[in-house]
Amino acid sequence: MSKLTITSTTKTLLLFVFFVVISFSIRSQTVFPPECAGGNRLTREFIDEEMIYPDKAMQAGIEGTVDLSFIVHEDGSVSNIDVIQKVSPEVDAEAIRLFKHICWNPATELGRPITVKHSYKIKFNIRRYTKITKSRGVNYFERPHEKIDTSFKVYRREETDHWPRPIFTSIDRNLPTFIVNNLEYPDAAKKQNISGVVKLQFVVETSGRVSNIVVLNAVGGGCTEEAIRVLRLIKWYPGLKNDIAVRTIMEFDLRFDLANNSVGGTIPNPGQIY
Repeated sequence: MSKLTITSTTKTLLLFVFFVVISFSIRSQTVFPPECAGGNRLTREFIDEEMIYPDKAMQAGIEGTVDLSFIVHEDGSVSNIDVIQKVSPEVDAEAIRLFKHICWNPATELGRPITVKHSYKIKFNIRRYTKITKSRGVNYFERPHEKIDTSFKVYRREETDHWPRPIFTSIDRNLPTFIVNNLEYPDAAKKQNISGVVKLQFVVETSGRVSNIVVLNAVGGGCTEEAIRVLRLIKWYPGLKNDIAVRTIMEFDLRFDLANNSVGGTIPNPGQIY
């Protein structure tokens, strides 16, 4: 039997393959894909609430998953939206409309933002949609303001002519009353003697719904989760610019004060310093 000999060329090739594998492995551990600003779960729940199932598709029993391809740039902006898995023209169009509500955190490599191609799937299921619309009482949503901006641009509050404002019933006539009536001090926070202020950033959509919730300051013991839950209960009148409803970024603070056994909330003014 002849002995196996390794030539210098073979050694060079093996070393090249080794370094390629190592380089790929290191890069895969340092590159993080783009993320929905509000997190996957809250984003999908918002899509469920915002979705308007096309009548034509519903009557025809058309269901499926629309797979969208797009580019997320270093600043989080999105371009080159393309449908790579189609369902129907009407469903595809609704998927794109829903997708444009999502704000993105860019991909990063070694901690630095980079531009990458990404994909996102939106599922259309008639049974699930019927269940969701039944729970909210209607299969459509009456917008608080007739004229809306269709550019999907997000404005800072100070850029609007009229800021978004909460809409309350006659019983919950203001924000403090609403919070007292709806927010519960988490048991875990009580047991661990936790107090603090949860700071949230979010977008008030032209529909008056809340999207893209980002936690700026978290408080443990379930306080952050409770603050998000209460924020999502609030209905909003959207911000206005030139008498057109626009998407507006806002902040919301919820205070958990165990010493005084109290809770409270405020909508900070732009530029307010704590």
